Amino acid sequence: MRNTLSMIALAIALPTLATEAQAQERRDVPAYREIGFETGSEQRQALLDFLRTFRDAWSEEDTDAFIALHTDDTEWINAYARMFTDAPSLAEFLENRLFPAFGPGVSRTEADNMELISMRALSEDAAVLHLYTDGNRGPSAVEGRELRRTHFHLVLVRQSGQWKVAHTAIMDARD
Repeated sequence: MRNTLSMIALAIALPTLATEAQAQERRDVPAYREIGFETGSEQRQALLDFLRTFRDAWSEEDTDAFIALHTDDTEWINAYARMFTDAPSLAEFLENRLFPAFGPGVSRTEADNMELISMRALSEDAAVLHLYTDGNRGPSAVEGRELRRTHFHLVLVRQSGQWKVAHTAIMDARD
């Protein structure tokens, strides 16, 4: 477990170590890549299945199904730095504040537009998924753009054979 936590901390810290030469424009999306997976591996397929379930729960605004995909002590940080440090408080926020504040079509649009940028295996029991979506949950920060681009950085751990989100960081893409 200690090694898994070290790997998770490293995965979160690595983007801050990137140099300017490696950076690209904020709204540009790099080519999809996978790191640390064998072609056709069970781990890879299980993570793709997880992502499909994640999208479905978000699309349907099914708070119970969505929260079931998270660890009890999940950390969730939205694009405006609102933080939750456990599944019950995140569920309360989603069910009573976020989902009711927008029409159900908003979550469906976000789920339909979710695209995987990368998958990184940290170990057999830890992985990082980076995805983005274009949606209309609030105005775009970019003048002239109708849809708001949002990135999701999901750190997953396997608990009792099931992939669960241990940490989520959400970022808006701005010009």
